[in-house]
Amino acid sequence: MKRCRGLEQELSEKTEALRKSEEKYRSLVESAEDFIFTVDESGRFQSVNNFTANFFGGTPSQFVGQPLTVLFSEAIATQQRKLIRMVFEFGKSVRDEFMLEMGEHHTWLSANFMPIKDEQERVVAVLCIARDITENKKLENQLINTEKLASMGTLAAGVAHELNNPLGVMLGFTDLLLEKCDKDSQDYQDLKTIERHSLHCKQVVENLLSYARQGEGEAEYCDINEAIEEIVGVVKHSLEMNDVELRMALSDDLPKVKGDLRQVQQVFLNLINNAVAAMKGGDVLEIQTALDAGQGKVRVKVQDTGHGIRDEYMEKIFDPFFTTKSEGEGTGLGLFVSHGIVTKYEGTITCESRTEDGPQGPRGTTFIVILRARGKGAHYEA
Repeated sequence: MKRCRGLEQELSEKTEALRKSEEKYRSLVESAEDFIFTVDESGRFQSVNNFTANFFGGTPSQFVGQPLTVLFSEAIATQQRKLIRMVFEFGKSVRDEFMLEMGEHHTWLSANFMPIKDEQERVVAVLCIARDITENKKLENQLINTEKLASMGTLAAGVAHELNNPLGVMLGFTDLLLEKCDKDSQDYQDLKTIERHSLHCKQVVENLLSYARQGEGEAEYCDINEAIEEIVGVVKHSLEMNDVELRMALSDDLPKVKGDLRQVQQVFLNLINNAVAAMKGGDVLEIQTALDAGQGKVRVKVQDTGHGIRDEYMEKIFDPFFTTKSEGEGTGLGLFVSHGIVTKYEGTITCESRTEDGPQGPRGTTFIVILRARGKGAHYEA
């Protein structure tokens, strides 16, 4: 009798210890900010933790017994069912990544599918633990883009040097011919046209070098309003031909900004040309300048009411050779070069865009260029 009571006490203690252990692990699973669920061989949920259920807007009891497609798209569910079959067949863990589309938002998950076995080592279920790796994916893409741009800088430097040689020869012979021609002759005017366009090509080549080298000597400064007004004068005819209304609001008495005048003009010429290409008759292009005295910066906003840029393209717009224009209408270098010029002078260029009207604002694209202001006051950066 005494021995029986001892066995009962021991069994009771072990049962209590097991209960506490189960509660402990259940608490860990439910408090984890990971997607945790178990499925049977057919891919139906046997259990779902609270985090997973809350993410999809429900409770665990709603999803138990339901197929994978109740939470995931058919494509992802098919991908997961293949992994589940592999776990049941080989009894080994498998890992994969997949992307969830929740409206306009994308979430990347890294999932590990692991076997749950019985006492005979037979797989009876599959446990999946998935973690949100969206931020890691973004960082990975940024690192890839950084490497890509570094490579493009080296390539641009090589191409620039190769082009500079024939351009120098063209300009040299043009100068020799100009000396032999009468300034009032048609030949003289034709040669000046060749010279002007050759110099423009030389300037474009120099802009490409902005990613490959740092400017030498003391930085130049320019009048941002003057730069914009001169460029507007150049594109005014194009705006009129495309029936685009131009609205300008340039702040008075702005300090000069860090940047070469011609290169800064190249930035705004590219932005304006892109805006015109995205607009139809009756659209509006707005250009505003303002001083952020507290930060010692000058802010320029170039905003259009065009068709906008789709979300999936936003991370690529500053990539070299990326363009949404038809073949023959764009090279994909405009924003790449503009980004290089602005960055070279310690500025920033950012973009916001919408393809349709909504609560966040009307359809269109807005570029914000911020450049360092020159001044001796405490609020300006020299």
